[in-house]
Amino acid sequence: MRAVVLRETGGPDKLVPSPNTPDPVPAADEVLVRVRASAVCGRDLIDRRGGFPLMKLPTILGHEFAGEVESVGEEAARAGVAPGDRVANLHRPSCGECPRCVGGEELLCERAYQSFGHTVDGGYAELVVAHHRALVKVPASVPFEDASTLMCTAGVAYQALAARARLAAGETVVITGASGGVGTAAIQVARHLGARVVAVTGSPSKAAALADLGAHEVVVSPDGKFEDDVKARLGGPVDVALELTGSATFSSALKSLRRGGRMVVVGNIDQAKVSIKLGALILWSHTIAGSASCTRQDLEHVLGLAASGALRVVIDRKLPLRYAAEAHSLLEARAVFGRVVLIP
Repeated sequence: MRAVVLRETGGPDKLVPSPNTPDPVPAADEVLVRVRASAVCGRDLIDRRGGFPLMKLPTILGHEFAGEVESVGEEAARAGVAPGDRVANLHRPSCGECPRCVGGEELLCERAYQSFGHTVDGGYAELVVAHHRALVKVPASVPFEDASTLMCTAGVAYQALAARARLAAGETVVITGASGGVGTAAIQVARHLGARVVAVTGSPSKAAALADLGAHEVVVSPDGKFEDDVKARLGGPVDVALELTGSATFSSALKSLRRGGRMVVVGNIDQAKVSIKLGALILWSHTIAGSASCTRQDLEHVLGLAASGALRVVIDRKLPLRYAAEAHSLLEARAVFGRVVLIP
C-alpha cells in the first residue's frame, strides 16, 4: 500500500511517502479499513517533532481518518462490524471492562494502550488496522472528508464544552485559537448549546469567517492579550474559557473569567510552560480542567449534527496523501482555516 512513513522525528521533511509499505493484517478483534480521508491535526505536528515519548518508530501518523471496512476479524464480526461499513475512528479503543469503563468513564480507561500514530499506525495510508471498539459508523449523508475531521474537532469540542465545562444556555464562552479545526467546530457547538460566543484569533484575515460560523464577537489579538477587549465587548467577564492554543493565550483566557468561572484546556500547540498565581486562583474560585478526546456518544452526536446540516465541517483544503509534509508546513505557518485533509 501507499503510506507516509515517519522514521525519525524532526521537521516536515521527515514525512516520507512510501509506495510499497506492507499491507496491515487485522487480528481477531480488529478491522481493516480502506482509508478515504485522513485529517491533519496540530497534535500530528507535536508527534512528528517527537513530543510523545512512547511513540514507536518508524510509524504512520494520523489519528483522524474515515473510510470503508474491507475485512474484519472473527471477534470484530461478532461485535457487529461488517465489510462495507462506513466508519470513522476514535483516538483509542476503551476496554469496556475496567472499573472506569464500567462506571461510564471510557476516556479514563485503565487498559487502553492503542493510540493511532503513537503505539499503532495511523491514517496517513491507504489501509489502516483498528480495534473494532475504536470505530464508529458514519451516516451515509456525511462525506468521508467531513467524517475524518469530526472526532478530533467537533467531538473534542463537545466533550470539553458540554461534559467538562458544563456550558449552559445563556452563558458566555471565549474560545482561543478559534480559526483552527477544533475552534471552528467549537464555535458551532457552543452555539448549539445556547451560549454567547467570543472567538479569538491572531489573524485579522480570519475574523469575517469566524463571524460567519456564528461567533457573536470576534477579537483579533496577535499578542494573545485580549481579556480587556473581551470584557469590554460583553460588558464583563465570561463564564467559560476554552483554551485551544496553550501558553500564548492561557493567561489572558484565565483573566477573562468571572469569579467562579471555568477553564477547559484542550490545546497545547507550543508545549511551553505556564504560570499561575495561586492566590488569584483561590480568590476567584476558578476551575481549570484538562479535556482529552471524546466518547463514542460524543462522536455519534456530532456525526448526527453534521448529517442534519446543523454543523458545518470546515475544510481549508484537500491534498493528496503524498503531500503530508506540505500539510504540516501549512499548519506550522498558521496558514490554515479549519482542517487540511489528506486523500489517499
